[in-house]
Amino acid sequence: MKTRAAAAVALTLVASAARAEIRQFSYDPANDDTRAAAGPVTFMVNQSLFGTRVLKMRSTEAKATVNLARADAGALGGKGFWDTAGRGASGREIYRVLPSDDGPALTAALCPGSKQAWLALTPVKYGLDVQVVVIGDDPAGGPARRCRELDFAFHGEWRLPPGATPDIDPVAPPDFPN
Repeated sequence: MKTRAAAAVALTLVASAARAEIRQFSYDPANDDTRAAAGPVTFMVNQSLFGTRVLKMRSTEAKATVNLARADAGALGGKGFWDTAGRGASGREIYRVLPSDDGPALTAALCPGSKQAWLALTPVKYGLDVQVVVIGDDPAGGPARRCRELDFAFHGEWRLPPGATPDIDPVAPPDFPN
C-alpha cells in the first residue's frame, strides 16, 4: 500500500513539473538592420520541464502575429540546414512560418520571392538575446536559401494577470458577429 502511495505522489510531482507554462519574452532590435527589417518583437513560448517550444512571434509595436511550428532540418532539402544557415548555426531550433495570420507577409518582407520560410532561432529564454536566421524556399525551385539574420536584445517578460490565459491557438477561429 505504501509503495502505491509513494508511486502516486512521485507521478503527481513529475506531472506538475512537466506542466507547460506559456511565457512571453520581449526583444529590441540589436542593430540597425534588424530595426529596419523587423523592429521589436515578442516571442510566445511554451516552457516545460522537457524544453521550450516557440509558438508565435509578434510585433511589439504593431498588430502582426506569425504562428510557428517546429520543423525538421531535412525539410530544407538541398544543401541542408547547416550549409544554408551558415556559421554559428549549432544549438538553433528550426521553426516553419505557418501560412496563417501574417506569415505570408513576414515571408515576403524578410525573404523576397519566397513562398515558404523557416526561422532558425537561438534558444528563446528569459534574459538571453536571440539571433534569428531567416531561410526561404527558392522561387526557381532550387534548394532553400539564407535570406537574412536578425539580432534581438532581451528587453523583458510580459506577465499575464493571474488566471488569464494567452491566445495560443495556432489559427484563431473567425470572429463572427452574434
